[in-house]
Amino acid sequence: MRRARCKLQFNPRHIRKNKMKNALQHIRAFLTVAQRGNFARAADDLHLSPSALTVQIRQLEGWLGVALLERSPRHVALTAAGREALPAMEKLLLDLGNIVNASQDLAAIRRGVVTVAALPSLCAGALPERLAVFRQGFPGIEVRLRDLVAERITERVRDGDVDFGLGVRAGLGHGLAFAPLLHDRLCLFVPTDHPLARGEVSLGDLDGQPMILTGRDSSVRAQIEQVFRDRGLALRAAMEANYMSTVLALVRNGLGIALLPESADDGEQRLVRRQLDEPGLERELGVITRSESSLSPAALRLVECLKGIRL
Repeated sequence: MRRARCKLQFNPRHIRKNKMKNALQHIRAFLTVAQRGNFARAADDLHLSPSALTVQIRQLEGWLGVALLERSPRHVALTAAGREALPAMEKLLLDLGNIVNASQDLAAIRRGVVTVAALPSLCAGALPERLAVFRQGFPGIEVRLRDLVAERITERVRDGDVDFGLGVRAGLGHGLAFAPLLHDRLCLFVPTDHPLARGEVSLGDLDGQPMILTGRDSSVRAQIEQVFRDRGLALRAAMEANYMSTVLALVRNGLGIALLPESADDGEQRLVRRQLDEPGLERELGVITRSESSLSPAALRLVECLKGIRL
């Protein structure tokens, strides 16, 4: 029997790739023999014949170039090389088992992380209710929410910083896909004592009115500017703010009026929301993903849950 070197660093790469599957079976066989201290009992545990088990151990020893076991009619003992290799082989199978379990957990949607970039109007409006529903069904899934303007959403999705985005279809560009979820309309928000709070109202009534606008990188701002250009109306910017909640607060205090998505309505008093039944005010919201990438099982399940979103 060959003498083992003093130090044996077990490395699966020493085994040819086409033998890796058999190698894992043979490693499990070796560990079972080492645990049971007997070929017959180990063979019974593995549902193998003693001769088949012997073949597996000899093949493993041949691949590694060292003897792992000392055999006698009544006794099986580890060689020095076997003792050296035992912890590494145990760790290998443990790590493999952990990988398998983690993959099964992910596939079964028992745990995981999903990162979503969404428009602030959705984050402050309809989205939290769906996230609450999702958590009830999948408490092991952590959802990380990023509230961003439309342009930043597409950037994050394209760069792979988030699993998917919730935004508008316009301006997506190459490499991104869009799946519609719902339609949102721009509505007029005015203080309760404003003249436009009562009676008929149209876009023409907003000509030259002091407007509270969202920031210039906002998809809502771009849509409003386009609508006013198309109608030949004067857009008078009294103030602007980044967050729709801030815009509503400014309107509530009489500093102007605003066109905002109906999903931005916070339901608080001192504001009147007026519907404008005119073209150009509707926008389509949906799921934005990378065209060439597939979503994880957890992200797919969240998308399914979001299909029930309502404004």
